[in-house]
Parts: sequence; C-alpha cells; structure tokens
Amino acid sequence: MQITTWKQNMIDTICHDDDIAKMLKYPTSDALSREALTEDEKLALVKDKIHGTTYVPKTVESQSSYITMGISGFVPQESWRQFSERYVMGYLYFNILVDRNIMEMDEGYRQDLLLQRVYDLFQDNNFYGMGKIQEGNLVENWQQDNRFGGYTIMFRVIDYK
Repeated sequence: MQITTWKQNMIDTICHDDDIAKMLKYPTSDALSREALTEDEKLALVKDKIHGTTYVPKTVESQSSYITMGISGFVPQESWRQFSERYVMGYLYFNILVDRNIMEMDEGYRQDLLLQRVYDLFQDNNFYGMGKIQEGNLVENWQQDNRFGGYTIMFRVIDYK
C-alpha cells in the first residue's frame, strides 16, 4: 500500500494548482483575478489550508477555505460477485470547506469552483493505484453549526494488495 506517498502527491498536486492556491489564500471575491502565488506561498498553504487529515487540526479564527483529505475503505476488490485476493479497492476523499461569509466570488461560488478544480485534477488520473481513478460519490458537507460549507468528493481507486 502506498497511502503515505499518495497523500503527499495529492497535497502537492492541490497546492501547486494556481486557481486552488489563490482561492485558499485570498478570502476575497476577486481571488481568481489576483496575481499567482509564489512557490513559497503555495507550499505555505500545506498544513494551513490543505490538510492530509479529514479535519482541520486547529481552531479557526478567520474566514478561510480548506481542503482536507482521507483514504479509507480498502477491501479485497469485488466485481460481478468475484473477490480478488491480489487487488484491493478503496476510496480517496477530498473535503472542501468554505466559510459561509466568503462563498460568493466574481466567477461563482468558491466551493463550486474548488470542487471543479479538484475534480479536473483527479478524475481519470492514473498516478494512484492501477488504472484510472474515478469519481464515486459527491455529497454536500456542512461543519461547525453551518459556519463552513462545501462538499466531500470521493474517488475510487484499485491497487495491488
């Protein structure tokens, strides 16, 4: 299993996307029209706005956006009532959370735009497991008495045991 490597690669992919980086850094409605972040600014988003856990591990005191992630549910692959002992199937989760006071942007809703970028970066990606990962589920996600809202998107991945 390559869970640690996968998480590091997912975090790296997310923090180096220009649009995601701007939406996480700037809580303003014009975030996407701002100048691109430097390499150091993008890396500073890790552990501040991008987390390799399913929760934000600190108290939030300002209006912000976050992307957290998790990996779970790895079981022997099942298809057409056949189980494989060689392959496992599991799920990669991305939680997109945006403070409700900064959701509206000039181009649309921040959580929708973040979701679109995460989907574009990972759907049909072949850097995790065997073959391509595919979206498996999308649910709305509200946290902390509806202070933060957004989505949880799940991708299915198959790998060697």
